[in-house]
Amino acid sequence: MDKLNVSSLFLSTPAPNLTRRFSLVPPFAKSTPSSPSSTPNVLRRKSMIESTVAEARREAEEKRDAKYAKMERQREEVRQGIREKYNIKKKEEACALPPPCEGRLTADKKGPIPLPDDDDNFDPVKMATNALNTITEKLPFKLPWK
Repeated sequence: MDKLNVSSLFLSTPAPNLTRRFSLVPPFAKSTPSSPSSTPNVLRRKSMIESTVAEARREAEEKRDAKYAKMERQREEVRQGIREKYNIKKKEEACALPPPCEGRLTADKKGPIPLPDDDDNFDPVKMATNALNTITEKLPFKLPWK
């Protein structure tokens, strides 16, 4: 018998088995379809479902539009009745829109109020006194201190 060594018994590894493979996917599951003829059927079913969904959405939108158009007609009838009752003229939509302008789409923005320069003729007390005198002259009665 050969001499057995403790290190050779416990530290030696058996030869690897190369024929065995480990996988997370079971061996019976295939990633490709079983038959090539089933692929067009799946695509055909998907396109049929998509077309029916699109048709249902279109019909729902048409119903919604008809519903809101009917509600608006009823509101306009009520508005017209109120106009006739109180003799109110209907505003014209064409007149309500301002005429189109060239250049900017929005109105010019107002900047801060310009302050007067530091010159000698600006006197806030004098301006306030002049404004008060102008107002008191236009009053129909006399003030007790005047």
